[in-house]
Amino acid sequence: MRSHMECKNKSNSSTMPQASSPVEYKSTRKGNSKVERFKHNKLIKDPEFVARVCKAVTQAICELYALGSTKMSLEDLYRDVYDVVLHKKGDELYTTMEITMTSEVQSLCSLLDAAPEDDALFLQELLAKWNCHVRAVKMTRNILLYLDRTFVPTMRRTSIHELGLHLWRNNMARSNKICPRLIQAVRRQRGGEEELVDGVNKMLTELGVELMDVQHLCFRDGGGKLHVAGP
Repeated sequence: MRSHMECKNKSNSSTMPQASSPVEYKSTRKGNSKVERFKHNKLIKDPEFVARVCKAVTQAICELYALGSTKMSLEDLYRDVYDVVLHKKGDELYTTMEITMTSEVQSLCSLLDAAPEDDALFLQELLAKWNCHVRAVKMTRNILLYLDRTFVPTMRRTSIHELGLHLWRNNMARSNKICPRLIQAVRRQRGGEEELVDGVNKMLTELGVELMDVQHLCFRDGGGKLHVAGP
């Protein structure tokens, strides 16, 4: 009998710690609710929060185009972008990004208008500016990843990657100098520096040559790869 009672007591004592689980769970939920309330009231406590984040994003994008990187904390930027989108202010952030990228692309294309007369140097400058733009767009998307994955599809906006292509394509097409010089330079480079021509092929392929007024400059092979047409 005594042995049976001891076993029963041991059995009861072994199950006791499980009873504390709901208490710990409630405590955790309570702590999280405080954090959520803090996040929810963030804009109320700091009315300038969205404006500061937009300003920081603008600075970061400008640095990406000018330096190829930014001195700002990418982790902090990503966290702030997350908070802005979470508080239904994604439209302001997207507009800021679009305006800043547009300005930077226009500046790059303006520099190309004054590029050297030499065909090879012009193509080198064009591809250098294009690669700068591609890197900047990629890093901008990394910073605004939460915006691009949630706000953009929900609000049916153009993705950051597609916006980058659209801006470059439109500014090249609208320039009275870049497209004519591109066509002329590529024609003269046929049989010359293959690396430059190959770079132009890749750029036009990504931009969508069918959407630009340079279709006669290129052709696609059986595999769909773009090539500059022969003389």
